[in-house]
Amino acid sequence: MNLLIIGGTGTLGRQIVKQAIDEGYQVKCLCRNLRRAMFLKNWGAELVYGDLSLPETLPPALKGISIVIDAATVRPTDDYNSEVIDWKGKKALIEAAKIAKIKKFVFFSVLGAQSNNVIPLIDLKLKVSKLLKNSSLPFTIFECSGFFSGTY
Repeated sequence: MNLLIIGGTGTLGRQIVKQAIDEGYQVKCLCRNLRRAMFLKNWGAELVYGDLSLPETLPPALKGISIVIDAATVRPTDDYNSEVIDWKGKKALIEAAKIAKIKKFVFFSVLGAQSNNVIPLIDLKLKVSKLLKNSSLPFTIFECSGFFSGTY
């Protein structure tokens, strides 16, 4: 089974990549900065260029993929804002996944998001969860306890 992991260089994503490779999955990682992601290639992942802020880069990355694991979120040091990555980019990713007939879409949200929806990033995660629930994609949403980090 072939996986595409978005957010593989992040705190959570790198753990998912490592575990998936260790369990024998074929892993591709969507990367904006291939040089920054070289450690994932050294672990055995295939790197493919893509950027959630550039929807046209997403469909080629989905070729041959069965499962999308989305652990991406905007970083405080990014030039992008959360609206671009965590809403518009995720909408484009979900649409591309539907067209590619992805067998499973895994999304990471935040535990207790409903009661913290005044926080803009958490509200966007709720919106993406709702979008997935209303899509035709088979999905799993993990609601993890907060582990936000401003440094990598």
